[in-house]
Amino acid sequence: MGNTNLSGTTLCTDTHTPLILIADDDPATRLLLRHTMEQESYHVLEVANGLEAVEIGKQHKPDLILMDAVMPEMDGFKATAELLQTDECKDTPILIITALDDDQSISHAFSMGACDYITKPINWSVLKNRVSRLLQTVAAERKIRHLAYHDTLTGLPNRLLFADRTSQAICRAQRNKSRFALLFIDLDRFKVINDSMGHEAGDTLLKSVTRSLKSSVRKSDTVARLGGDEFTLILENIQSTDVVASKAQYLLDALSLPIKIQGREVCISASIGISLFSDDGESFGELLKNADTAMYEAKQSGRNTFRFYMQEMSSAAMQRLEMENNLREAIENQEFCLYYQPKYKLQSGECCGMEALVRWEHPEKGIIPPDSFIPLAEETGLIVKLGNWIIETACTQLQSWQQAGYGVDNLSINISARQFHEVGLTELFARMLKEKSLNPANIELELTESTLVQNQQRAGEILAELNSMGLKIALDDFGTGYASMAYLKDFPIDTVKIDRSFVWGIPDSKEDMAIVKAINSLAEAMELDLIAEGVETQQQLDFLKQLGCQQGQGYLWSKPLAADDFEEQILKTHFGEP
Repeated sequence: MGNTNLSGTTLCTDTHTPLILIADDDPATRLLLRHTMEQESYHVLEVANGLEAVEIGKQHKPDLILMDAVMPEMDGFKATAELLQTDECKDTPILIITALDDDQSISHAFSMGACDYITKPINWSVLKNRVSRLLQTVAAERKIRHLAYHDTLTGLPNRLLFADRTSQAICRAQRNKSRFALLFIDLDRFKVINDSMGHEAGDTLLKSVTRSLKSSVRKSDTVARLGGDEFTLILENIQSTDVVASKAQYLLDALSLPIKIQGREVCISASIGISLFSDDGESFGELLKNADTAMYEAKQSGRNTFRFYMQEMSSAAMQRLEMENNLREAIENQEFCLYYQPKYKLQSGECCGMEALVRWEHPEKGIIPPDSFIPLAEETGLIVKLGNWIIETACTQLQSWQQAGYGVDNLSINISARQFHEVGLTELFARMLKEKSLNPANIELELTESTLVQNQQRAGEILAELNSMGLKIALDDFGTGYASMAYLKDFPIDTVKIDRSFVWGIPDSKEDMAIVKAINSLAEAMELDLIAEGVETQQQLDFLKQLGCQQGQGYLWSKPLAADDFEEQILKTHFGEP
C-alpha cells in the first residue's frame, strides 16, 4: 500500500483531537486537503482509492472521512456503502467530494450513506466550516450514545450495550464455529460495606472492582456493569472449560485483594456464575439467565467461588421462584401461624416461658417448617413484613394469656438479621408495649451472632435502644458463629442459648460436653442466664442439671404447639385453670 500516507498516526488514539481520513486519487488534492485539515489541528490519514479507504477506515476508526467520488479500484460511492456496513465505521460521517454536481450523483451519494457533499473546485472556507459542523455533531452524538450505553459511575458498558456486545459475540461464534463464556459476577456482602461505611465508600469500592476486572482480562473481552454490585464479562474464543475456570479463579483472587477505602483496608469476595455459548443457550437472554442461576448456586455453595451452569439448576431456580411467589401470596393471604415451645427451669421442672416459632399453613402442602422458607424470606426482604406480623401476633397472644390469668412472664421472639437492621424495629416494639400493656421485661428478643456481625457499630446502637426500653436480649445458637466473647462483653446481652448441635452430642461426644461446660462457665462468670436448646433425653437433662445450667427446651418436654394446644397442654398444667 505504497500510496497510503499515515501522517500523524502516532497520535490517533488522542480522543480529544479528531482524526480525518482523506481518500482521493489525486496527490495534489490530497496534499491541499491534508494541509487544510492540519491547519485546523486535526490528525490526518491519506489513501489513494476506495479499497484502501475501507481497509484503513476499519483499522483506525476515523472521526470523519473526506471521500472523493471518482477513484480507481473502488469509487467513493461504493467505498462509502462498504464502510458504513462495518462495525468500526457504521457511525462515521462521510463527506463526498465530487466534481459531479448533477442531481443524480448527489442523490446517489446520499443513498450510499454520505451525510454531506462538497463540489470541486473546493471552496476551502466552506469545507472547513462543514467539517467543523460535522465533527461537533459527531461529538455530541457520541456523548449522548455514551450516556445511553454506559454506566455513569464506572464508565463500563451497561446492560443495553452488553446485550448488543453479546449478540455480536454470538454472530462471531456462529461464523467461526467457536465458543464463548458469559460470566455473571456478584460481590459478596456488598450491602454490609454500603450500609456501614456509606454510599460514597460503596461507589469507591465499585470503581476499584471495575479496575480489577478490566486489568484482569484481555482488551478484546467485554466487561459490563448491569447495576448495583452485579458485573458481567464475555470471554471469546475459549478453547476449553478449563481455561474459563482458570480465568474465573484468577478474577476471584484479584477481587479478594485488600482495598483501601476511607483510610481502612476492606476485603471483599465475589460469586461467579458461568454459561457457555452454545451449550447453555443461543441468545443473550438465555445465556444471562443461566449465568445468573449458576451465580446463585455459587452463593449457596459458600460464596467466593464459581459455578458452571448445569441443567438441573434451572429446575431448582424454577422451584425457588415458585416458592417465592407462594411466599408473597401466603403473606398477603395470612397463611402463617405461631407455634409455641415451652422453656423449663431445669432444677425445679417449672415452665418459665415459651418461644414463638412461625409456621406456614400451606393450603395444599400443610404445615411447612421455617427452615424451608425463612432463608428465602430473608434474601427477598419479605422477612421484614413477616417479622412484623410475628411480633404483633406474639405480643397479642401474650397479652391474651396474661389477661386470662396465666402467670407467663417470658416470651421469646426471634428477630431476623434483615429485620434487626431495618428502620422501625424499636418503634414497633414501643407501640406493642403500649397498645398491649405489656411489661418489657417479659419479652426476650433472640438474635444470632451473624446478625450482630453486620455493621457492629449500628448493631450496638440498636441493642442499646432495645435494652433501654427494658426488653431482654438473648444470643441464639451460641458457639456456632463468630467472636462470641466480644459480643458478650460489648453488647447488652441477658441470655445465652447453647446451640442444639452441642446438646445433641451429649453424652457420647466428649468434645460437645467440653464445649457445653465451657459455655456454662462463661455464662456463670458473666452472670448471664443460660438456656440449652434441643434437649431430648434424660441423660442430656441430667448432665445439664449437674452443670448448673438454668433452663432448657426441647422435645423431652414438648414439641412446638399451636396456641390453643399450648394453652391446654402447657399453661393449664403448670399454671392451673385461670
